[in-house]
Amino acid sequence: MSSSSTHPATDLKPHTAARAVAAQVWPLLTLAATLLAAALTWQAHSGDPVPAAMAWKLLAKPAAFGLVASFALHESAHVLVLNRIATVTHITLERTAWRTSVIPHGTMTTRQTATVAAAGPLACAVAGALLWLSGLDRPLSYWYLAHLAFLLPPFGDGRALWRSFRRPPSARETNAPPRAPAHSTD
Repeated sequence: MSSSSTHPATDLKPHTAARAVAAQVWPLLTLAATLLAAALTWQAHSGDPVPAAMAWKLLAKPAAFGLVASFALHESAHVLVLNRIATVTHITLERTAWRTSVIPHGTMTTRQTATVAAAGPLACAVAGALLWLSGLDRPLSYWYLAHLAFLLPPFGDGRALWRSFRRPPSARETNAPPRAPAHSTD
């Protein structure tokens, strides 16, 4: 299962990326909804709330608000930042069996590259911190805070961030390739 679609950068909206994430995991969402519906039916018939509470707490809520919502926020943040960079002409939304990615086309400085790479994980970290600090839903906050791991080099965001820091200082601001040393004719 793999698909991709390329959009002009100004046409791709954050909610399109969010829908792509939800479409990526529709079987999980369908399973969670089916089990929750069955548990609620059982509760209405028997009066026993335990299966419905378990289906919500252990499957439906983590799937919808933990997994899907956190990745939707992550990819939407990338799109939001990319839409602000005038030199990004198109954005490809790519879905494979295990991931949804946003791929920019055009040119970016290394600072812009680092900003785009950090935007997704940091948006999730802020949401997770707000959930945790407010006490609203601490277990759910960990789904969002876990996105900080995507800043590590094994992941795409981390690799882009790492590459932007490893460029020479002269190339870092201009996004120009490193210059070869000047040769003298003496």
